[in-house]
Amino acid sequence: MSYANLQNPSPQTATYRDIWKDAIDINNRAYKARGDQRFNDGNAPATEAHFVIWSPTKSVVLSILNTVTGCTLKELRAAAGATVKLCPLRIAIYEGGEVRTLDGGRACFLELTPNVVGTNGNPQAAFYASYDVAAKTVKTGLIIDHQPVDGCSQNIALNSQ
Repeated sequence: MSYANLQNPSPQTATYRDIWKDAIDINNRAYKARGDQRFNDGNAPATEAHFVIWSPTKSVVLSILNTVTGCTLKELRAAAGATVKLCPLRIAIYEGGEVRTLDGGRACFLELTPNVVGTNGNPQAAFYASYDVAAKTVKTGLIIDHQPVDGCSQNIALNSQ
């Protein structure tokens, strides 16, 4: 999985901002409603993890959005420097100049804390995705301390998309 910071707009993150425009706007309004004006020149904190599948005729983006208003805490593993949240998942399908965005429910999102004491800078957690071409399925998962995190492995079928 690759990550994108959606707080400050840039050309590199435009695709992911477009996928999540409505949710980012809701998150921004929630911060303003609490009187938090720190983010008037950009978005309130929002990060995204994505996995992209390219083909000559179609591209598919599996995207998970991490915001305060959209996610809930699933698990905290301080020793591994990992926070696991349940966040919204969307699948965007780009084909022939058209884009379809589908709600994918909720998925795990991995936040890493930099420089955890005792880790020597080596991450103790990993968030992954792979695509099975024959089955047209994306498999996602999360591993902390060499063990899969319960409830974070998914097989997402794309053949009906």
